[in-house]
Amino acid sequence: MSFDDELERGWDLLEAGDEPAARRLAERLYGDDPGHPDVLLLQAACCRQTGAIVEALQLLEQAAQADLNWAAPEIWIAEILAEDPERWSEALQHAAAALDRAEEEDEFLEALALKAGLEIDVGKPTAARKTLAELPPLHAGAAVPPALALDFAHLFLEVGDVDEATRRFQAMVDADGRDADAWHGLGLCAEARDDEAGKRQAWLRVLALDAEKPLAASLLSEVQMAEVAEATLRELPRRVRELIAHVPILIVDLPARDEVDQGLDPRLLGMFAGSPYSDPSMMGGQPQLTQILLFRKNLERAAHSVEELREQIRITLLHETGHFFGMSEEDLAEVGLE
Repeated sequence: MSFDDELERGWDLLEAGDEPAARRLAERLYGDDPGHPDVLLLQAACCRQTGAIVEALQLLEQAAQADLNWAAPEIWIAEILAEDPERWSEALQHAAAALDRAEEEDEFLEALALKAGLEIDVGKPTAARKTLAELPPLHAGAAVPPALALDFAHLFLEVGDVDEATRRFQAMVDADGRDADAWHGLGLCAEARDDEAGKRQAWLRVLALDAEKPLAASLLSEVQMAEVAEATLRELPRRVRELIAHVPILIVDLPARDEVDQGLDPRLLGMFAGSPYSDPSMMGGQPQLTQILLFRKNLERAAHSVEELREQIRITLLHETGHFFGMSEEDLAEVGLE
């Protein structure tokens, strides 16, 4: 079996979930050709899969140095560093390096999206707009993978170019009328333009499409989600637990159609319904019947692992509990519960 065939087999093993076998094969290939950038990338992928991030970064740095014309190692470094807000500036440097190196169209587009997103993260929207200007216009006929096309549309929306974002979301809808993600983007664009009718129309379409699509493989059952919610409530001070003890916490798949028809985002993770405890009309007596809703499908969609889902449930429940006590979105953002 040739070197390239062995290398491809290593990636196949890793994709199949057999990381130990992929690692052993990569180590053997490394012994045959120390410092080969493709082997270093495979070794880094094994480390990423097992959570050995420091080692993965070291291997990627070696791969980047071994082939100064290859963008992939720099893209991976930027992606890893982007997970830590304290390292966003460092991640941006690597994303810029990846963009400079990119020769293949797919690497160019991936690096472009990564760089623009990081520029937004570090508070440089003007730089992000300049970066996005390098993207070929829609009429140029450039083939952009669907996931990246969605990313670019959202990036244009984030930098305030609502018209371009709308054009890109609409192009995705024109290509596939059942693309719920694109419809949701159109709803966000309509919201940005204060187009209530357009927003509701788009979001009702999203709700219908999301309702039709069953959960692929749930990371947590409804019972397990309820257990996470109960554990979250136990974190709260005793007096807070007493005040919220009467409030039902319901786990449902999606928001109700009537709520979405009134303008509610169909992809909200959770919702507080009722009068907040701090409402003057309720002082001196028990609050009126209220409830906190957790939207199971939306929570599942927002997470990529069981751990991430558990944390998202926790944050969402604390966020909605904050609303129960009268906190605004700005108040919640200040305490890290956006």
